[in-house]
Amino acid sequence: MTKIENYKNQTIEDTEINENFEELEITNSTLNKVDFQNTTFNYLEINNSKIKNSVFANINLANQSFYKTTFENSSFLGTNFSNAFLKEVEFIDCNLSYATFSMAELDKVTFKNCNLKEASFYKMNQKKLQFENCNLEGIDVFETNLEKIDIRTCNINHIKIDIPSMKGLIVNETQALALAKFLQITIE
Repeated sequence: MTKIENYKNQTIEDTEINENFEELEITNSTLNKVDFQNTTFNYLEINNSKIKNSVFANINLANQSFYKTTFENSSFLGTNFSNAFLKEVEFIDCNLSYATFSMAELDKVTFKNCNLKEASFYKMNQKKLQFENCNLEGIDVFETNLEKIDIRTCNINHIKIDIPSMKGLIVNETQALALAKFLQITIE
């Protein structure tokens, strides 16, 4: 394992990183076209950085920390964010299909124009979570408080959700009809 690496006030572009990090801190940096696909992290903290056109697909980011960071046009396909901490993080035009946010803590996190198809939000803690124009098709949402979360602009086809998680969720009329099936009621 690589002992400790710090990327501070750096710009990193067109790079493939294939390492096992004991500790990696990225602060006040810009990363563009960086491929982390074959990388493992014992400890990762990304703070006040902008990451564009990068690949984090199918890696384990469980228990890692992300602060004041923007991810744009990046792939997190199948990425594990279980027990991760994300605060003031934006995902813009990112692919997060099959990502797992189980038991993660999300504080002021925004997903804008993202694909979250079949993602999992099991027992996730959130404050001020936002979804704008996202594909939430087939997501799993269980034991997660979604009160005051507005998903009216999102695709929620085939969503899997428990009744307590729906409490206070903001949806449009079409979505309300689709969610009514979980209430086991008949609409005639």
